[in-house]
Amino acid sequence: DGVAAMEAEFLAPLDEQQLADIDAATAGGATTEIIASGTFTGQGMLEMTRKDVATMATGQWLNDEMVNFTIGCMAEREMRRSGGQQPRVHFFSTFFLNKLRGSGRYDYNAVRRWTTVKKLGYDVLECDKVIIPVHQGIHWVLAVIDLKAQCVSYLDSLLGVDRDLMVTLKRWVGDEFHNKREQAVDASEWTVHFPKDVPRQMNGCDCGVFMVKYADYIARGCPLTFHQRNMEYFRKRIVADAMANGVN
Repeated sequence: DGVAAMEAEFLAPLDEQQLADIDAATAGGATTEIIASGTFTGQGMLEMTRKDVATMATGQWLNDEMVNFTIGCMAEREMRRSGGQQPRVHFFSTFFLNKLRGSGRYDYNAVRRWTTVKKLGYDVLECDKVIIPVHQGIHWVLAVIDLKAQCVSYLDSLLGVDRDLMVTLKRWVGDEFHNKREQAVDASEWTVHFPKDVPRQMNGCDCGVFMVKYADYIARGCPLTFHQRNMEYFRKRIVADAMANGVN
């Protein structure tokens, strides 16, 4: 069925080209050397260096640059799927929440222009879902705004909870409808989910990999059927996908 096919694709054995790309990305060289770059929907031009790829090694914490390049690849896949038209899913970068919650205060104006049709080429509020990577100090989690189901979810591989963030994101939804459509939408009553049946990390270093794979699976509409045992493969696959999408 469709789910089985998606699961198989997510965990497909790495082919010779992917392995060669991984070897090239992890070979010795200057840490500042740019080994992939690309222009991604919503983020513009991004570069991936050897220093960024080094965060994909076993036991390392993903940095913002690696997360954003990976999120960018997902956004481009979604744009290809939609034929360059209105996508089902919008992906924010890790910097979205930094701006929205800058200096500890909610500031919609700081991100107001991130989602104009002129900038993106589509209407964020027409998407089914908005996916937001969240850096909680030394821990990565994922927030998902489901605009169709009118709910906000917080996926944490350590099963944490952040109710303040949910309030912030619901406030953003209301402001976004008001700013872009001049519609009064009270999202404060939208449902909040902190699912406990998500794949869980069993160490102190894989939260970033779990987070980007939550995003990957959810964006494709695939159940979250992966495990801690898949993390070593995913670390390699993320590098291979980045190299395939980034032309340098």
